[in-house]
Parts: sequence; structure tokens; C-alpha cells
Amino acid sequence: MTLFNTLLLREWLQYKRAWIGLVLGPVLVLLALVPFSQVNGVDVPSPEPIALIAGLITVGLVLILSLAVSGYQLMGVARRDQQDRSIEFWASLPGSHTASVAAPLLAHGLLVPLAATALAIIGGGIVGTSMAFKEFGLAALHQTQWAALFQATLWVGLRLLLGLAMAALWLSPFVLALMAASAWMKRWGAPLLFIAVAAFLKIYQGEPAAEGLRNLLGNQVKGAGQSMIEGGMSIIVKGEGEHVDMQDFFDMLFRLPDAARDSLPQVLHLAVSPQFVGGLVVAGLCFTLLVLQRRRSF
Repeated sequence: MTLFNTLLLREWLQYKRAWIGLVLGPVLVLLALVPFSQVNGVDVPSPEPIALIAGLITVGLVLILSLAVSGYQLMGVARRDQQDRSIEFWASLPGSHTASVAAPLLAHGLLVPLAATALAIIGGGIVGTSMAFKEFGLAALHQTQWAALFQATLWVGLRLLLGLAMAALWLSPFVLALMAASAWMKRWGAPLLFIAVAAFLKIYQGEPAAEGLRNLLGNQVKGAGQSMIEGGMSIIVKGEGEHVDMQDFFDMLFRLPDAARDSLPQVLHLAVSPQFVGGLVVAGLCFTLLVLQRRRSF
């Protein structure tokens, strides 16, 4: 366990500036844009919608960037120690190749997106409050329903983090398969695997094998998507023309904590399926290939 913690610490020391910038960058940019931003074309008589929308934009931007960066880093993790010639050092430590592969996979594939999203929720609250203050002035601090916004943010944030973790597990077969291909066939491994699967589905279109594979891949992606949005977590506010119906907005705001809390078991229930378990089995096989390649290269 000590070696595993050391390996996680290695990832932090090596990438901490990039990870910190991944969160602070978008938040600081959006804060810098607040004085030049304004709400046009929509009649919003209360600061809550502005604060909520600005916060959601912040979280969404950080989430997209963190997933893109994590995906890019994971593709290079498989052969990183061979390329920088540090594999002899790490292999000489009293640990296993399994830990050496699992630590960066856990850091980049799960911990970084979760931590970035959690910090983005806090940053989104700052950006949203700043935007509301800019539009409504000091009165925004007195008019805002802080208790309702806090509860909605807390429960929706927990729901988003759980959904993100489960979506990562749903997508783990794809990620680990591409990583294994990159490990065994170097830089061309992942593109060749993608092209091979796409060509198989195209050439044998209509055949039972191709259609079965297409359904399996589609259901796996569908499971990840449902983990993120299952339970009606989309925000819908009715409006007439350019006027936001504030009654509908506040009804939605006060329902959000209960809706998010009630949808938590539904996300876990999605995992009780042969599709999810089968995906984890495939991911485990691909992980084994990664460990074997690392052991073989030493």
C-alpha cells in the first residue's frame, strides 16, 4: 500500500501544475469575463437563474477539459516508463507491476476528473455569485435564496460525482482496450484498433456478429450516459417569449435536492446488469494485458 501511495504521489508531483491549471484556468477566465458579460434578450427579475446558469457553465467547461486531458494522458501511460527509461527504477522497488499500472490509471481515469469537478462546483459558485452581483448589484446578496441554492448545488454535485464515477466504469472497457493496444503496438495501436472495429462493423453490416458487437458497444455507451443523467436531472424552465417563468424556476430549484437524492439508487441499480459486469470483465482482461506488457518490457 505504501508503494501504491508513492506511485499516486508521483502522478501528483509530475502533473500537479497542469491539474491545478485545469481547474483554476477556466474559473479565472470566466471571472475575468464577468465585468464584460451581460444578460440580453431574457427578462430575469431574480439573481438565482443567472447564478445557477453561470455555475453550470463553469462546471461543464472544467468537466469537458478534465475528461479530454485525462483521456490524452491515459493513452500515453502504458509506455511512459519505457520511454523515459524509469521502468528499471520502479521495478526495483518492493512492489508489483500491477500497482505500477493501476496507480496512474486510477489517478488519471478517476481521481482527476472527480477532484476537478468537485473544485469546479466551488468555482462555479464563485462565478455565479459574481455574475449575479454584476447584474443586480448589492441587492443580489439580499434577494438570493441561498439555502435553496446551497442544497441544490450540494445534492446535484453529489449526483454528478457519483454519475461520473459510474460512467468511468461503464467506459473502462473502451479506455483499457485502447491503452492495451497502445502498449503492445506503440503509438499506432489505438488508431489501428479503432479502425479495425469500425471496418468490421462496416464490412459485415447486417451480419449477426457485427450487429451483436454494435449492440454491445451501444449499450455500454448508453449505460455511461444514463449514469450521468438518469433520474430526470435535466433542468427545464418554462418561459413565454423572452420572459422566464420564475414560479417554474423556483419549483424546479426546490425540487432539485429531492430529485438528485432519489436518483442516486437508480444510478447504482444500472450497474446490476450483465452488460455492466461483462464490461468490467473485458476491462480486467485488458488490464492484464497492460501488466503483461510491462512485465515483458522489463
